[in-house]
Amino acid sequence: MFPNSFPKDSIFMNSKLLIGIISIFLSTLFFTSFSQKASITIQNKTYANEQLYILKERDFISKLIDTIATFIPNASGIATVDIPCKDPYFIILPLFKQKAWFCLEPNQKYTLLLPNKLYLTIEDSLNAYFQPFEFFATTIPYDSSITQNAIVELNFSIDTLIEKHLKTIRYKIKRKTVDSLLNLIEKSFAYCKTPYFQQYLFYKLVWLKHFSYERDANFIIKNYFSEKPVLLNNLAYIELFNEIFYDYLSLYATTKWGENVFTSIAKAKSPTDLRKDLRRNPAFTNDTLIDLVILKGLHDAYFTNTLPNKIKFPTTQLKMTLDSMSLMACTPELRNIAKNIIKKINQEEKIFIFEEYPLYDLSGTEYYLRNFIGKFLYVNICDFRSYRFLIEQKKIKAIFSRFSNKLHVIHIVLYPQKDKLQKLILEHQLIGTFLTTPYPEELKKRLRDPVIPHYVLYAPDGKVFSSNAPPPEENLIPYFTNLLK
Repeated sequence: MFPNSFPKDSIFMNSKLLIGIISIFLSTLFFTSFSQKASITIQNKTYANEQLYILKERDFISKLIDTIATFIPNASGIATVDIPCKDPYFIILPLFKQKAWFCLEPNQKYTLLLPNKLYLTIEDSLNAYFQPFEFFATTIPYDSSITQNAIVELNFSIDTLIEKHLKTIRYKIKRKTVDSLLNLIEKSFAYCKTPYFQQYLFYKLVWLKHFSYERDANFIIKNYFSEKPVLLNNLAYIELFNEIFYDYLSLYATTKWGENVFTSIAKAKSPTDLRKDLRRNPAFTNDTLIDLVILKGLHDAYFTNTLPNKIKFPTTQLKMTLDSMSLMACTPELRNIAKNIIKKINQEEKIFIFEEYPLYDLSGTEYYLRNFIGKFLYVNICDFRSYRFLIEQKKIKAIFSRFSNKLHVIHIVLYPQKDKLQKLILEHQLIGTFLTTPYPEELKKRLRDPVIPHYVLYAPDGKVFSSNAPPPEENLIPYFTNLLK
């Protein structure tokens, strides 16, 4: 009997069976993809009963951080936590004075080797430039074939190579010598076969080539970005990408190919026009890469807007272009990155609710920052207990005295000893208005970035001009001279 002679009810039953099998298959695939996880265990008694957090960057451009897990090691310092993991990615484990990075892969179990706990000292907490010591954690027992451990060994090998052969690699540029060294590294790490590590190894070697002899950015763009997949979660890819494309739109706008970039943002507010601008450069042939470069460029154009001697795009139009990218970017991942950048900008612009926040001078008179509208305000939030307090005040005096007719300095001094502060003001003839708050911890919580000292620049109309203004250094003089013309 031929197939077309089967009874109709048999065909119907077979169709139902086929649909059922497909449904089960799809359900299983869906459940499996969302149930994948990785498991990490720590065992270090110094962290006993401490609440610890596991963080993850949403994306490498906005760098917004999400807390994806919390846990408390028991009295023996042991804890295990499962984390959703569909694809490899890095987690961040803050450890007080230290910070560990670790690469998770789906369905893997790890026991982390962590250093003993170190609390921040008072000096650390007062140091405006303090950063936790960051390191890549390794596993117990140590297995060099694990992606994380292979990355640690590779980074060590590259650091050693650069230290030993810096002149040859960076300055003498003997290409054959450099390539032989890179080939040696590549062969040495052939044992780790995981896709994430092999991509990491590839882009680390490309970075070394760029560091030595392949310094033409367009050559790198064409051969290592346009002709390769976009890797949003691979740290080596990201490192090279950030180096090549830092503030790219501002720089590209100064070139012949990019002569329309300013108009595409400031007037058209158009991602479509920006794509055309980038495609004028023959190195760009990958649509996903082009959109990623646009997102990075828009982000950097906003957050480096206070740097002197660069093409600056109007903020409102930048944000409107980003809004369009959140709808028009070519992949869901890139559309999410655009939304994250928008959220970061919105957070940046909500630094203080200063209009309703009372401050007090040294005699107890109440002020609000709105009382000082009419000039640029350089607001210095500082801690009187810091050993650098007087040094920073002298810098501010040296730099800003010449701008007193157009710019006013406000010092919000936390934890002051009022008599000693008044004596310093008179003895050193410090400039500006010194204000205090009875609730310093509450004020610090209003800061997007709680590092002290912190500087905010307000425009004469009272709007935030820069929520993370540069510290008082000599190179600011030409910048403020130009700004206040």
